[in-house]
Amino acid sequence: MAFGINTRQAQIVEELNAASEVVETPRGAVEFARRGEPPYVLILHGTPQGHNASFIGEPLEAAGFGAITPSRPGYLRTPLNTGRTFAEQADAAAALLDTLGIDQVAVYALSGGGPSGIEFAARHPDRAQALILEVAISQTYRPDISPLTMSLVTNPFITWIQSELIKRFPRVVISQLVKIESTLSAAQRTRVTNEILASPEKLGYVQRFVGEAPPFHLLRAGFDNDMAQFRAIERLPLDQIRCPTLVLHGTHDGDVPFAHAEAAADTIPNAELHRVEHGWHLLALSDGAEDYERVKIEFLRRHIPA
Repeated sequence: MAFGINTRQAQIVEELNAASEVVETPRGAVEFARRGEPPYVLILHGTPQGHNASFIGEPLEAAGFGAITPSRPGYLRTPLNTGRTFAEQADAAAALLDTLGIDQVAVYALSGGGPSGIEFAARHPDRAQALILEVAISQTYRPDISPLTMSLVTNPFITWIQSELIKRFPRVVISQLVKIESTLSAAQRTRVTNEILASPEKLGYVQRFVGEAPPFHLLRAGFDNDMAQFRAIERLPLDQIRCPTLVLHGTHDGDVPFAHAEAAADTIPNAELHRVEHGWHLLALSDGAEDYERVKIEFLRRHIPA
């Protein structure tokens, strides 16, 4: 069994490395994945992920936008010393764009990538054509993660078990995912689980999200740094953002409270807030997923020249 786990992890790492490249920038080495053609959206992934989150940009690609997805510092092949603070991570993303010869982008910051996206828009106003904050952290964030949860998340055997379960017994994984990432009632969670299982598109999303997750030891440095940086947030420069901004958040998010969206929308000048009623932390799997995707694409089309 250990051989099977190691083989699967090696395969995932090989596929990840084949889908990305590492470039040297004035701020340090940055790994990134590129999808599609300009105009580009800069995807700043959540915690703990890496450039593997680039699949989140597939609806954007289908709508005519390309995507640049860097692995934030400490994740996969981007070293932590490229940028520990969120301001440094924003500057590293700008340095990556310089290296690639890309002048302007829309910024799409998800969950734990929210603070880096906020810093990018505030620090590099000439580069940010628009900003989307999706279920994004915008305030001090101190999640209560038990030692048991951490041991399960970091255990390669448990990760392998989850990847097998999502293929053979997806209901088990999906029901737990909805329970952990939402504040929905038991009856609502059952309904949402059934709807995901009945949708090939949503089921495929979960299978990729869970089954193709990188080995945690390649994410650990970034995860630990994110947790420390989230706790240290005093005030992000929300009021300094001048580009058009769309805030997307579910009302029943069990990970990043809806209050983060309200604070961002209230502070960023002229920001639009799109509430996803009964939505949870994975909006693509929530009620109103089609409407949320439509709003996102229409926002980009309004603010980014084709």
